[in-house]
Amino acid sequence: MSTTASEPARRWVPNRDRLARLQRSGPLRALLGAQLIAVLVILIRAQGWLQPLELVVYDTLRVAWAGHEISSRILLVSVSESDIGRMRDNWPLRDGDLADLLERIASWKPRVIAVDIYRDFPRPPGSERLAKALARYPNILWGFKLADADHPEIPPPQALRGTDRAVLADTLSDPGRVVRRTLLFADDGKDQYTGMGMALALGYLAGERIGIQPGPEDDSLRLGRAIIVPLDETRGPYLRMDSRGYQMLIDYHGGPDPFLRKSVGDIMESEDAAALVRGRAVILGGAAESVPDSFSTPFSTGFNASEPIWGLGLHAHVADQLIREALDGTPSLSGLSRPLENIWIWLWALAGVGLGLAIRSTLPAVCGALAGVSVITGIVYVAFGGSLLLPALPAVMGWLGSAALTNQLLHAASNRARARLRRNFEHYLPPAVIAQMVESDTLPKLGGERREISVLFTDVAGYTTFSEGRDPEDLTLITNEYFEGVCAAIFAEGGLVNAFAGDGVLAFFGAPHWQPDHADRAVNAALRVDAFASRFSAEKKASGVDFGHTRIGVHCGIAMLGNVGSRARLTYSALGDMLNTGSRLEGLNKTIGTRICVSGEIVKKAQRLHFRPIGAFVVKGRHEPTYIFEPVDPQRLGADRLARYEVAFRALEGGHPEAAQLIDDLYHEDPEDPCISFHRHRLHAGEGGTLIVMMEK
Repeated sequence: MSTTASEPARRWVPNRDRLARLQRSGPLRALLGAQLIAVLVILIRAQGWLQPLELVVYDTLRVAWAGHEISSRILLVSVSESDIGRMRDNWPLRDGDLADLLERIASWKPRVIAVDIYRDFPRPPGSERLAKALARYPNILWGFKLADADHPEIPPPQALRGTDRAVLADTLSDPGRVVRRTLLFADDGKDQYTGMGMALALGYLAGERIGIQPGPEDDSLRLGRAIIVPLDETRGPYLRMDSRGYQMLIDYHGGPDPFLRKSVGDIMESEDAAALVRGRAVILGGAAESVPDSFSTPFSTGFNASEPIWGLGLHAHVADQLIREALDGTPSLSGLSRPLENIWIWLWALAGVGLGLAIRSTLPAVCGALAGVSVITGIVYVAFGGSLLLPALPAVMGWLGSAALTNQLLHAASNRARARLRRNFEHYLPPAVIAQMVESDTLPKLGGERREISVLFTDVAGYTTFSEGRDPEDLTLITNEYFEGVCAAIFAEGGLVNAFAGDGVLAFFGAPHWQPDHADRAVNAALRVDAFASRFSAEKKASGVDFGHTRIGVHCGIAMLGNVGSRARLTYSALGDMLNTGSRLEGLNKTIGTRICVSGEIVKKAQRLHFRPIGAFVVKGRHEPTYIFEPVDPQRLGADRLARYEVAFRALEGGHPEAAQLIDDLYHEDPEDPCISFHRHRLHAGEGGTLIVMMEK
């Protein structure tokens, strides 16, 4: 049976379809991984482990949307530190002083008054006058405290016990004494009590003939234009909470202190306060450092640094919020149900898979991930402004977790496929060519492409003499050590070591991957090789081994690049006359006395290096001259000497008679300079100019 020419290659060259099949499992595993990430995030969240961080996010949103609007409906009358100083022995306030204060405020026609001062037993004198004032003004409410595990009950004044004017002044705080929610109603198993904020709002709204009515849903209440739904664990920022009583989130509209405030002294001594009191809800309470009644709020958590607010301020926020919702239709914050929140998290996990599939590179993937976090943040921020709370942190975790997992899974699948491809070709192609092939999924083929590249040739002076009579094992060890250093220098500049010929090395720059700065890379690699080879030779001579110096030639031009050979055995290589020129440049070092020679083509392309001209050489087998240069370090050689060399070279090039003297002056300063020594020798031999014709020997 006859076979076609392509059949032998099929035994060892995998096709694109096979490579694709090896990588196909990546996306499927990524989708399954995203489901796992979403489930883990949802389970972790359901356990309440994310609640502290989610509350910080919630606080940040609260602060961002609070605004700075001053409330016109509530007035705070606070017992300040200066008030306590004036009262001295009359603090806490005597009943008579309280009666005078309340009668004065009540006479100015407020809609409702709430007293946030505990008075569980009389403080005469004036107890009877206080009782009469409470009887005379039915719009006065008084706060009390229910008993709990840590504190006994603090009842209201005797005259109000058992009435609906005794209102609950208890606060609900989270760890850190942070108040984010409030009790609208509570019970102790026997009676139901109204929270002070709710009682204040109802007292104010009574003037608008608005009261509490059943809402459209179970447990919901209607208050004017507002529908109040109790806070619990089924929606909102809490996954674990004590949801006893009828609770509501406080929106802190206007900031931590948006209310008009007057001290007790201002109220008692100023007649102008009447206009501030009339038609408003008034709260009387303590606001002094010596009377501990302050609480942290969202404005004093995370990166926020506002001071805690006083208890009367908390009740004012609750009342103001309820009044705004009832009269103005201000929407209250609501959240999705937990199942819908889980879908939201799951969708972002799927989106993370999409990112991982679309972007494989690390830096773009990181940028894409950060952009996604910004999108989530923007959506959550805008939704919060529309009174919808979306879980930001779980969504970010789902997004980043699935994106990272997808990226890793695809990299793993791709690496497995590439490793298999490498195993198939590692005996046929150089590693760099295999790397290019697996990166672009390009299989080897006969032929190639025309491209400009730079080539570097090296050769060790006197290597033949050095190797004669030397033990082969010892010679191999020394040579391999030398090659190791030369290759490291070339690899450091991104070069491809293409071939070893005895003691010589051939390297490409700009192939197999295109490098716009291939000329700079090639010369830098030559300098690195020269530095290594000089150290290596010195170290060997110090140990009694006379290893010669290295000569290097660098050239650039158009070459044919590709896989050369037969289909059964391909070798990546370059073809073209520019390789012959590069090899001749390396040999010119022996004539000139230099260690590195580069062509004029390299000098035209290199952007970051300095060179000095040596001459125009007509090498063996060619008719046109090749301009030769030596790379130099201006700091090491000296800018002045480099400039003087340039003047001497131009004089020599132009055939000027002073060229010999200029060259001699430079030679006497540094007889070891190979370029100066070369031209001085030529001048003394009767030659001139800078055109050097290499004669056949």
